[in-house]
Amino acid sequence: MLESREVGDILENIGNLLSYFELIREPYTLVVRWIFPVLAVTIFLRCLLPLLQDRREKAVWGYLHMMDGTRIPLKHWENSIGRSKLSDIVINLPFVSRSHAVLTFYNGFWSIVDLKSKTGVEVNGAKIEKPETVKHGDVISFAGLKLVLVLPDKEPIRLPQKNNAAKYAPSGSHIKSGVTFLFIILFQFLGGIQIYFSMGAAVNPAVPLVFILFIFAECLHYVIMWWRRREHLELELLCYFLSGLSLFIVASAAPDFLFKQLVAILFGMVVYTVLEVMIRDLGRAIKLKYLLMAFALVLLALNLTIGETYFGAKRWIDLGFITFQPSEFVKIAFVMAGAATLDKLLTTRDMTSFIVFSGACICALVFMRDFGTVVVFFGSFMVMAFMRSGDVRTIAMAAAGAVLGAIAAVSFMPYIASRFAIWGNVWEHASTFGYQQTRTMIASASGGLLGVGGGNGYLADIAAADTDLVFGMLSEEWGLLVALTVVLVMVFFAIYAVLLTKNCRSSFYAIIACGAASIFLIQTALNVLGSVDIIPLTGITLPFISRGGSSMIASWGLLALIKSADDGTSPA
Repeated sequence: MLESREVGDILENIGNLLSYFELIREPYTLVVRWIFPVLAVTIFLRCLLPLLQDRREKAVWGYLHMMDGTRIPLKHWENSIGRSKLSDIVINLPFVSRSHAVLTFYNGFWSIVDLKSKTGVEVNGAKIEKPETVKHGDVISFAGLKLVLVLPDKEPIRLPQKNNAAKYAPSGSHIKSGVTFLFIILFQFLGGIQIYFSMGAAVNPAVPLVFILFIFAECLHYVIMWWRRREHLELELLCYFLSGLSLFIVASAAPDFLFKQLVAILFGMVVYTVLEVMIRDLGRAIKLKYLLMAFALVLLALNLTIGETYFGAKRWIDLGFITFQPSEFVKIAFVMAGAATLDKLLTTRDMTSFIVFSGACICALVFMRDFGTVVVFFGSFMVMAFMRSGDVRTIAMAAAGAVLGAIAAVSFMPYIASRFAIWGNVWEHASTFGYQQTRTMIASASGGLLGVGGGNGYLADIAAADTDLVFGMLSEEWGLLVALTVVLVMVFFAIYAVLLTKNCRSSFYAIIACGAASIFLIQTALNVLGSVDIIPLTGITLPFISRGGSSMIASWGLLALIKSADDGTSPA
């Protein structure tokens, strides 16, 4: 047993230690407030430049030889053939239809399908009526124009990079992901200390433990991803950075939820890794698409029947030991549902099934009164529908219908109408309906460029500060520079997804990458602009940043869909 003198000495030592912490707290905060934005911008640029650099060799999967000796390379798994300038293989002859046929590589075999062209397609002199398998040396004819399919023996032919792609090389070619990862760990280590100091004598022992476990977990995940790919890990690094910021936010606003947020991040990493591996195989990805669609409909049905209502929206399912938000997981299935290979993409049946599934999801969300998610889903639907059809008139009609639906919602639902009533006038309702937004704007302004330091803000005491108003917390505690860096990361996800579509081997991956990126971009716009009253507040989380396990796991899953558009995927 400890004697009273020993107990007294221990308490005295603890008191001295706390006094020492209190002594260095302010100078530490003063210094790291300048370091954090520099590190954040450095991390972002070091991830951005290698991803923008066109470093991949171009694969050619075969050739079509014309009788005059002209050789047409097959650069995709799915090659559209027709008179249209948008076709992968343009045959500018009057007897060739604008969209004549699609030549596809799938499950190790090449096949060609006639897109109901006027003159049809022949293989070795026989007209085809359904998708026909073609092999090396087969002659494919379009109303007399003959082309011979020539395939490599084993691997696809790799072409050297084009010279004009080297314009990014000086900036990105020598940036090592390992060094960038060390910068991220440094940022998280310094931020964890800042949060710890801000708690003073009321420090929560969970804080240092959670950050230690998180850093260990992301190191393990990085090693696994590096072992699998050894390159192109910048997307994962950006998500480590964002997930660390999420832990900062939760530690400041709701430290009791810190372990739950950590578990969500770990589950998110697992979901990302499993999903990224599964959809690298196009055959598995197509099967997974239908499985996820069925799972999504079941989740929405359960949400409508046994879901819990909070703040006017029936968003949650409470199983007693866990509470989750089904619509977050449905986002992954929704994006997958919009994807299709090129031969299916041009069929009315496949497009109709996507519209029906989208309508079912959006109608279910309307009945749940989750209108913020309705906006996200509809925006993503518009992006994917345009990629599938390219028909501006159809998209315009869908947009007009959405506007009419929005007008009806505002007219007949007081909860929605109140949001629009104060839009642009929140300062006139600063003590009632505009309370949260006005406090968010005050906090954002008080943080300045550098912030007041993690855990030192007052917005954390406002309801939904770490979810719907999280941009205000980022700006106040970590500074406007860090907050804007987060926004730029989300914008970059969208830009990168579009850039990947240029060399996508399948339209399936191009669509899911752009669909997932559109969800990130729309959610970011709704969260950031709504919290500062530029648009009506909709109650949408900021991906990777806001507190919430369902949102975190879904964000990692959507990232896997963007990653799938990388050139490293396999057709079989």
